[in-house]
Amino acid sequence: MRFASALTTKTDWAEAVEDLGRQVAAQLGSAKTELAVLFVHPKFVPQIDGLVESVQKTVGARHLIGCTGAGIIGIDQEVEQQPAISLLVGELPGVEVAPFHLTEKNLEESTGANFWHFQLELEPDASPQFLLFVDPFTTHAVQLVDALTDAYPQAPIVGGLASGAQQPGENRLFLDGKVYDDGAVGIGLTGQIALQTVVSQGCRPIGEPLVVTRAEKNVVFELGGRPPMKILQEMLPQLPAKDRQLARSGLLFLGRVINEYQEEYGRGDFLIRNLIESDRESGALAVADLMRTGQTVQFQVRDGETADEDLRHLLEQEHRTLLGTPPRAALLFTCLGRGEGMYGSAHHDIRAVQETLGPLPVAGFFCNGEIGPVGQRAFVHGFTSVLGLFTEPAA
Repeated sequence: MRFASALTTKTDWAEAVEDLGRQVAAQLGSAKTELAVLFVHPKFVPQIDGLVESVQKTVGARHLIGCTGAGIIGIDQEVEQQPAISLLVGELPGVEVAPFHLTEKNLEESTGANFWHFQLELEPDASPQFLLFVDPFTTHAVQLVDALTDAYPQAPIVGGLASGAQQPGENRLFLDGKVYDDGAVGIGLTGQIALQTVVSQGCRPIGEPLVVTRAEKNVVFELGGRPPMKILQEMLPQLPAKDRQLARSGLLFLGRVINEYQEEYGRGDFLIRNLIESDRESGALAVADLMRTGQTVQFQVRDGETADEDLRHLLEQEHRTLLGTPPRAALLFTCLGRGEGMYGSAHHDIRAVQETLGPLPVAGFFCNGEIGPVGQRAFVHGFTSVLGLFTEPAA
C-alpha cells in the first residue's frame, strides 16, 4: 500500500484542487489510486459538486468518500479558524472497496443483521472494516452505529459526524461522484488491509467504581444503594483541589465499564458519557446514555492536560503494538470541543500522532461526534480523538 496526504488553505476552489493535485503527484506520481478520502470546509459548499468531481478526476481515484467539517486536519496541521481542504489518497493492491449510502429510512426499515448485509452487499465472513460519515441532522448516528456493530460483530468502524452546519440540509457527504445532504456514507474495506484504531476519550477516573443499583432509561437513581448526588457531595470535598475545580466547572462525566469481567478498572476501560442534569429532591442523575442496573460506573474529569496525557499514553501503547507492522497512513477525527480551545495551542492532536507514529500521510476533520470502538463495539463519542491507522495485515 502507498498513500499520500495533502492540505490546502487556498480559498478559490479550482486553485485549491490544483494545489491538492500537485501535492499528491509529488508523493505518488501519476499512479492510479483506489481510494480518496476528502474533507472540505463548509465555505466551499456552493461549489461542492464541481470541487468533489474535480478532486476525484485529478487524483484518479476509483472511489472517493468524505464530508464537510468546520475544522480541517491534514499532514501536521489542524486548521480551525479558516477554510481548508484535506485529502488522503491510497494505492490499495489486493483491497476491495464497497461503498454505501444509508438514510434514516433504512434505519426505520431495518429487520436485523441480514437487512444490513443486503443493503451493504457485504457478508461478515469477508471481515469488512468501515469508514463512516453521518449527517447528524437527518440520521440517528447512535442507532446506525449500533445496527452496523450488531450486523458486523467486532468489525472496526471509524469516522465522524459532519460539522459546520446550523440546520438540516447544510452539511454535505461525498461518495463516488455524488454529493448528499442527508443520511450517511461509508465504505467497507476487505482484503489485504488492516484498520487499527486508537480512541482517546481524554478522561481520568476519580473516586471509586460503583455499581448501578437502580436505573430507568437514562436516569440513575442509585449507585451502591445511594443517590448519586449524595455520593458526589461526599466525594468532591475529598478530591485534590484541581479535580474539585474541574468537577464544579462542568468537566465532570460518568464512565461505564466496557468489560465487567475485569477485576480492576483504569483509563481506557470506560465509555465516557455526559451528565445531562440532576434532581435535587431525589438525588438522581440523568446521563447521555441508556443505563441499566448492574453496570459498573465511575465518575471522570477532563481537561487539556488530562486529554494530552491520555492521547500520548494510548499512542505510545499503539506504537509498541505496531512495531512489526508500522502504519502506512491515518485518518484523524477529533471533537470540535478539542483543538486550541481545550489545549491552549494549535495542532495538538495531529502533532502528537506524527511525533509518536509518524511521519505519516494523515487527513481528518473536527466532528460533531466521533465514531470509534471501545472494547469490541463501536460507539459515537464526544470530546474524543479517534485515529484510524491503515496497516498491512499480519501474516
